[in-house]
Amino acid sequence: MDDSLWNELRDFTREEIGRPLFGKDPELTPSTRVNYDLGIDGDDAIEFIEKLFDRFNVANVETFPVNRYFSGEGIDSLALLRAIPALFRLMRTGTRLQTKRSLSLGMLLDAMRAHRWDTEAIERRHAMESRD
Repeated sequence: MDDSLWNELRDFTREEIGRPLFGKDPELTPSTRVNYDLGIDGDDAIEFIEKLFDRFNVANVETFPVNRYFSGEGIDSLALLRAIPALFRLMRTGTRLQTKRSLSLGMLLDAMRAHRWDTEAIERRHAMESRD
C-alpha cells in the first residue's frame, strides 16, 4: 500500500507499541486489530487513541467509545470468571475469545482521513468490507 497517511499511521503504531522482547515485529495492515492483534488495552489503549487523535488532528476524541473496544485497567472478578473458558478455548483451538468489538488500523485510518471519529459510519463501512 503506497499511501503516505497509511505510512504515517503504521510508523506511529510501531513507535507506540515498541519492539517485542521475543520474535519479530508484528505485520501491520489495515486489518490489524489494535485490541486483539497488538494487545493494546486498558490505560495503554486510552493513551494510544488520545496520542493518535492529537497527532493526526482527529476530532471527537471525547466521544470515542473506549469501552466498546477496550477493557478497563485492573482486575475485574466477573471478567476473570469469563476468562476461564476463554483460556481453555485458547489452549484447545489457539484462538482468543473476543469480548469487545474489533478496532482495526483501517478504522483509525478512516478517522484520520475524515479528521473526525464517527463510530456508526466507520463500523458500517468496515462491516461491509469484512463481508466482501
